[in-house]
Parts: sequence; structure tokens; C-alpha cells
Amino acid sequence: MRNYYVEIHEYMEKLVKNVIALDKKGININGFKLSIIEILILKLLQDKNEQKMYEVIKNLNIDRNTFKTISNKLIYEKYIIKTKSDDDRRAYSLYLTEKGKKTLEESMEKEKEMLFSLLDDFTFNEEIAILKFLVKLDMLNKKER
Repeated sequence: MRNYYVEIHEYMEKLVKNVIALDKKGININGFKLSIIEILILKLLQDKNEQKMYEVIKNLNIDRNTFKTISNKLIYEKYIIKTKSDDDRRAYSLYLTEKGKKTLEESMEKEKEMLFSLLDDFTFNEEIAILKFLVKLDMLNKKER
């Protein structure tokens, strides 16, 4: 058995529980509470400028009904705009609004500050070990899809 298996497992479990609790509570960004999936949708739209709804669903691997509920909230709160696609009249495209861009920018700044404060206590080699661990977790996740 591995030297620190039990401790690593316990902390991984705590991490998952904390992420779920944080997501339920919502992340406060200038008085607006957004879930993790809502922030991921905003990030995806920022990266591509325009995305068809089915592309977002496929990219984030979420079901249509869940996505419809989330996107309707983001549209209502004026974070995104939904329009008929120019190149495919059957599809809808989503765009990030100025409010969405500003909120996402603030969210990403909070993430950066939090990560930097965590990494301040680690050496360069420890950061490499953390990165290697996260890459392996990602590879494991891709195998299971």
C-alpha cells in the first residue's frame, strides 16, 4: 500500500465535498452568485466569442435540460445573449455580454489570487508534483468518458 494513501484519499474526499458545498452556495462575484458550471459556461463563451448551444452542451458534457435551465438564468441575468445562428438557422448561438465579460474577469481574478496564495507555500518542485498529479487525474477522467 502507498505511504500516504489514506491521508490523500481523505483530503480528496474533503475537497470534493467542499466543491459541492461551494457550488450549492454559489460563488459571490460582486453580489451575484454563480455556480461553477455557470462560470465554466461564461469561460467557454469567452474563449470562442460565439458558441452554438449544442457545442456548449457537448463541451461541458451536461444534459440538455440542465443546460437549458442554466442558460435561461444566464440570459435573464444578462450575462449572455442567445440568437439564431447565422450559418445554421436550426441552431442558436450564445454570446457573452459586457456584464458577463466583466463578471468573468472578476471571477478569474479571484481564482488567480486564491491559487497564488495557495502556491506561495510550495517550492518549485512541489508545484511540479502538484501539476503532475492534476495531469494524471485529468488523463484518468478522459479514459472514463
